[in-house]
Amino acid sequence: MTISNKIEAIIKQTAKGKLVFISDFSEFGNYDTVRKSLQRLVNKRLITRISKGIYYIPKKDNILGALYPTAEEIGKAIAKRDKARIIPTGSYAQHLLGLSTQIPMNVVYLTDGSARKIKIGNQTIVFKKTSPKNLSFESKLSSLIIQALKSKKENNVTQTDKRVLKEIIKKSNEIDKIKTDIQLAPVWIRKIVLQILSEIRNELA
Repeated sequence: MTISNKIEAIIKQTAKGKLVFISDFSEFGNYDTVRKSLQRLVNKRLITRISKGIYYIPKKDNILGALYPTAEEIGKAIAKRDKARIIPTGSYAQHLLGLSTQIPMNVVYLTDGSARKIKIGNQTIVFKKTSPKNLSFESKLSSLIIQALKSKKENNVTQTDKRVLKEIIKKSNEIDKIKTDIQLAPVWIRKIVLQILSEIRNELA
């Protein structure tokens, strides 16, 4: 079997909707050889090229048609490949928590992996290098809350925002972890979250 045939056989056995990378097939040849083989599969419409070195095995919905991976799926796949940690930041963190209904065109992650920028259609995914301290939280929810509130700014945090966070924290079963993590947050964020935790404890008492 040629390299292209070997890669095609693997792609056909892989679940639809999955992201694959050139590095996934490094055992079959060097970067350029694998890239050319994957391009042939793009031409055959077995896979879609998402960005440089990143491909997607198309998944279709009977009503919606072709489905494409979300920024979160792409971010997690890249982090898994690079064995790196990531934290959504800014307006994207707000969106994931339900503090904003808008899906940002620029999705920004903090990471201990490589800094990079990936263009996917009209959307850009940015990975910013950060210190280990910003990735050392026990709870992923803690980091998401901190990053969302940082971008929201103190004077723009509404009572509705606090109620949304309260419901998310209540359902998370991570109150103790969040209480520990929040000690690393800016003072004003710490006050907001500790007040929410206090209200939850009173309700559960």
